[in-house]
Amino acid sequence: MFIIQTEIDQKSMTALARMTRRTLRRGRNGPVRMLAWFVVVLESLLTFIYIRAGAGGWLVNLLLACIMLSCILGEDYVNGAIGLRQVLPASRTVNATFKEDGYVHRTQAGESWWPYRQIRFIVESQDHFAFLLDRTHGQIYDKSGFTWGDPDGFREFIQRKTGLKIQKV
Repeated sequence: MFIIQTEIDQKSMTALARMTRRTLRRGRNGPVRMLAWFVVVLESLLTFIYIRAGAGGWLVNLLLACIMLSCILGEDYVNGAIGLRQVLPASRTVNATFKEDGYVHRTQAGESWWPYRQIRFIVESQDHFAFLLDRTHGQIYDKSGFTWGDPDGFREFIQRKTGLKIQKV
């Protein structure tokens, strides 16, 4: 049995958004990110050319490149913030208990039981474990939140229960 207490905050939701982007949304999100990087490079090149030629209008190109770059770099943060708004305040502290037949989430708002077969992907980062249930739903657990058990034992346990390999991000 493993017990993990996790505080759902901006940091954890940003991590969940990053994990989802790098696993479930990889195929759909990749071409969009490539196009965005192309626009950043193109606008930067145009800015250089306009400045070199002494022509006006370079500031607009520089601003467009900066805006696009901030969209690329801030994508996970924004997706995490949107996801956090959907979590009720009474559900932001999760106490998850992992047993042999399934796991239980307890919050101030209530309790829910989950079977291991609903997990599609298990993702691990430096600070978190995440269960991705589908393209829009996931659960994240802080590695420092173990009150019973440890991350190494949990890693082996969850792989055995789900039959899935943990993906590192």
